[in-house]
Amino acid sequence: MVSRIYSKAGMKVNFKMEEGYAVDYNGEHIDLHNCFDFVGITEDTARDELKMEWKKTIGDWVREDEYDSLTFVFKNISYKYIDEGNEYDVPENKSGMSEISVFPSTERDVNDCFIFKAVPSEEDDLMFHFVNGKVIRICCEEVELIPIKG
Repeated sequence: MVSRIYSKAGMKVNFKMEEGYAVDYNGEHIDLHNCFDFVGITEDTARDELKMEWKKTIGDWVREDEYDSLTFVFKNISYKYIDEGNEYDVPENKSGMSEISVFPSTERDVNDCFIFKAVPSEEDDLMFHFVNGKVIRICCEEVELIPIKG
């Protein structure tokens, strides 16, 4: 399957953000908030890449044909900010995403706000907000979503 590339003269992505909690990947709605748990981050400094790993949530509300895992691959990173949030919160809140959004890179001192757009524009950072207050904010040249079934 060929992935579409979306860009507004800024960060290239192969997905669109939907309603602040999901992404559209080649016409498929992927609910990050309800159907996936954040697993962690791995960094490859030699390749200037960061990977965010997600796994399918266990629950009767998750479609049987849902992807088993997702990886967001951030390439050629120019900015990265991670706030771990409330370390004493319950484990479910550490893996549960609340919003995926963008916010202007000119306002990097503000990390508790978000703007819902389908695609980041040139002046945006991509932001992931979690239930426990964790924030991951990244600016890069390209973000590739890699979904895996089976």
